Amino acid sequence: MLPKLVPAMALAMGLLLAGGAQARPVAVLVAVPIPAGLPKEKLEGLFAASVGDYQGRTGLTRKYFTIGDDGRAGGIYLWESRAAAEAWFNEAWKAGVLKRWGAPASVSYFDVPLVVDNSK
Repeated sequence: MLPKLVPAMALAMGLLLAGGAQARPVAVLVAVPIPAGLPKEKLEGLFAASVGDYQGRTGLTRKYFTIGDDGRAGGIYLWESRAAAEAWFNEAWKAGVLKRWGAPASVSYFDVPLVVDNSK
């Protein structure tokens, strides 16, 4: 069976039908160095404690918490629009990451023209 292909614009249809500005989804990759000596279990606990910050977040479709083999942690996000993503990853957010993690996060934006959805 072939995966379901979902045009990215369909993901933003709620905005279009509601009369809002036309928007395309954007994926964001965030990574920050894991502080030396921080055990994986503690890191996962910090992730779990922050879930409430993301649940019901306007404009956020999905967030994956990530722990990389390269010693960085962060997330992969799918936002309804670039504007929604940029509103979240603002200067206050960057300052908070620096304070909590002791290092700045790298934030990379990617346009999402098409999604393959195998969950259905």
